[in-house]
Amino acid sequence: MSPDTIATIISVSIVVLAIAIIVTVIVSKIRHLSRTLFGTSSLIEGIQGVKEDQEQMRETPRSLHGMTSVYMPMIKKDFPELDVEQYMNKTRSLLRNYFSAVETKRLGVIAEEVTPNFTNYVQGIIDQLSSVANTQHYEDVNIYDVQIARYIKNGATVTILFEASVGYFSYVTDMNNEVTFGSRENRMQTIYEVGLMYVQDADRLHNRATALGVNCPNCGAPVKTLGEKFCQFCGTAIKEINIRSWKFNSVNEQTLQQRKF
Repeated sequence: MSPDTIATIISVSIVVLAIAIIVTVIVSKIRHLSRTLFGTSSLIEGIQGVKEDQEQMRETPRSLHGMTSVYMPMIKKDFPELDVEQYMNKTRSLLRNYFSAVETKRLGVIAEEVTPNFTNYVQGIIDQLSSVANTQHYEDVNIYDVQIARYIKNGATVTILFEASVGYFSYVTDMNNEVTFGSRENRMQTIYEVGLMYVQDADRLHNRATALGVNCPNCGAPVKTLGEKFCQFCGTAIKEINIRSWKFNSVNEQTLQQRKF
């Protein structure tokens, strides 16, 4: 064997050995990274596991930090005539009508009693969508659970905040029906917060325009302190007026993802 052939074999061997060492190091680092990130030495299995976890998250309802058992006795004590469970069911209906109003751009589909603040908020979303010829879609909506999240008394008003666990397909399309935000294929799990407001003392509101106009059915005198059971002028019972004075005041999605609507 000639010296040149021997030299060539040695050179090739060195290159092959170097490549083998590099590959071994790379594989070792990949396995270490995979174990660190996914808990398995196989990067493919790790990525597949992440995809499966993401799919499970899309199908698993978000859990609520329900405080119903804490706040329900407090609400019952302050407002014994209020059927809170009924308003929890109304929250489900309100959310469905809210989704429908935004999707169809028709505010009139909201049948529940709401404040001007609520209608102005929804109308603002509709106007924003219309201004850019976009349509927000909500498909296959499931409302899994509704719980009381907070009970807030600030002197002028009382607010019960409900949390709802919601799953749906949510996306925005343009005038050509092209998706500009969200996905037709990926289901979302999210939480909505709905505020139910009661005007307790109209005189203490910072903005009197938000007061609910209520008058005594007997003498017509304004009912400013709605926590009272009787009209302060003629003594007529106003229990039913108090019940009707609960109105939905807000709706917001609680999410870390920045959404358009």
